[in-house]
Amino acid sequence: MSNLKQIAGIFCLLLSGTVLLPSLLAAKPVEDRAHKRVLIIGMDGTRPDALLKARTPAFDRLIREGAFTDQAQILGKRYQKNDTISGPGWSSILTGVWADKHGVHDNNFKGKNYELFPHFFKRLKRERPDTQTASLVSWEPIHKYILSEADIAEVESLPRAKNQIADLSVSASKLNINTRDGKWHHLLAVRKQDVLQLYLDGTQIASLSGVNLDFTLGGAFYYLGRDTRTGQTCFLGQLDDVRIWKRALSAEEITLLAKSTAGSVHSVDRKGLLAEYMFENSPESDGKVKQFSDTAGDTGGPFPANAVSPTSELHRVKLGSGAESQALDLVAAGSKSPGLRIAMTEPFRDVTRSDFTIEARFKTTDQGRNILMGNYDGKAGALNLELHQGNTVRVYVQPPDPRNAGALKREGERDKIIAAKAARILSEENPSAMFVYFHQTDATGHAIGFSPEVPEYVSAIENVDACVNTVLKAMHSRPNYENEDWLTIVCTDHGGLKRSHSNGHQVPEIRRVFMIVHGPSVKPGRIQEQAYLVDVTATVLAHLLGEVDPQWQLDGKAVGVKAEN
Repeated sequence: MSNLKQIAGIFCLLLSGTVLLPSLLAAKPVEDRAHKRVLIIGMDGTRPDALLKARTPAFDRLIREGAFTDQAQILGKRYQKNDTISGPGWSSILTGVWADKHGVHDNNFKGKNYELFPHFFKRLKRERPDTQTASLVSWEPIHKYILSEADIAEVESLPRAKNQIADLSVSASKLNINTRDGKWHHLLAVRKQDVLQLYLDGTQIASLSGVNLDFTLGGAFYYLGRDTRTGQTCFLGQLDDVRIWKRALSAEEITLLAKSTAGSVHSVDRKGLLAEYMFENSPESDGKVKQFSDTAGDTGGPFPANAVSPTSELHRVKLGSGAESQALDLVAAGSKSPGLRIAMTEPFRDVTRSDFTIEARFKTTDQGRNILMGNYDGKAGALNLELHQGNTVRVYVQPPDPRNAGALKREGERDKIIAAKAARILSEENPSAMFVYFHQTDATGHAIGFSPEVPEYVSAIENVDACVNTVLKAMHSRPNYENEDWLTIVCTDHGGLKRSHSNGHQVPEIRRVFMIVHGPSVKPGRIQEQAYLVDVTATVLAHLLGEVDPQWQLDGKAVGVKAEN
């Protein structure tokens, strides 16, 4: 009987030990990880083969001393439905999950789900509230949608210069207007001196200063209901009262024009009216092509608008019951290339050399991109008035040289400004996590080409390397640097081919990217396992917090770092 009691006593001791073990572990003090810090350097649109070709002493040292792969992928095996562009790319990098979770599939950021799958700054702050986070970027959507809640959050705009692209766009929802509701709306863009403004239904909705334009429009034609491109960008709806002015209309005149009903007579001074299209009854130049008369009257010569499509595919509709006025109906065009074209004569070519106004009245229910008027072809000087996707209205002005070496030079200057600001923060502040973004590589790729064979693209990478060196020097100069464990990760959101990277799901030059992981906690050498964009956040959180909570449902894993005991 005593043997049974002894056995029972031993069993109870073992049982009590197993019961007490969790509480003992819970009572164990949490490791102090204040010395753990992270610097993420983001290089937009950088191909790994171009990186390895460039002369980059800073990157070379990080690769030599750290962990590296040039075989990382921007899409995972589980989900690949998002576009291969920056919005979903940086969202995957900074949240650690794929687009089916973070919700960003393109650069509109519609459907974003950052509340459930936040940027790693938020996860860090929840676990270590005393930490300081910093974000320095030049691509505004990263600042606006993802990183705005950083303790230090700045977006650096590109300094404006003469003949720089002016892209002014804004959601019509700002004015509680649905531009696709099947009702008539009035869109107008006006340039007065160095200010470009966009008006919707008579109310200013957006403005851009520093617009210094002095170039002529290019191409043989200016188009209504489209630009030089065909297909999905063509306007699908009813178009009326299209006007081009060689002066800046006043706010009072714009309001009066917007309040006028489609096709109605108005009392705005017609001085400076270069061309006007009302789409009323007019003679046809021949049996196949309809010609619409310019009614401006003071241009010194007519600017007839000729139908691109045959007469049988172009229609006009009456406005209202029994109304005499008409509008051009491009919904029923039934052609792959609907719309009208106007010969690009000298008065048209010079419209961007001084103040101007362009306007159109439109009516549509189509939710896609619709170009009301323009001549964009990617190369020549262009002026477009558009309905973009997502209820966005837009005016786009491009100088004749899309490569725009001056703009690319300013991209480099802006990256230097960002590097200097990052260096100052590292010297004067105490960040635990920092994201620094550089854009010159992506801008150069879009303007000239994403390729190691493009000297300007390689040079842009070398310029970013110099910026990164500025940041790293500041990090190493921190007073307590020797007692800090900095993890530095250099990454990119996508590659590129020719001058694009959209729809690159099956394009290795777009899908394949690089990743550098550097610091005392890193296992040096080539990263053997397959790496993905989502691994960045998983690696960062493992370093900063010691472990990743499974409830966060991250899709990534820690790569390039030593296993902790």
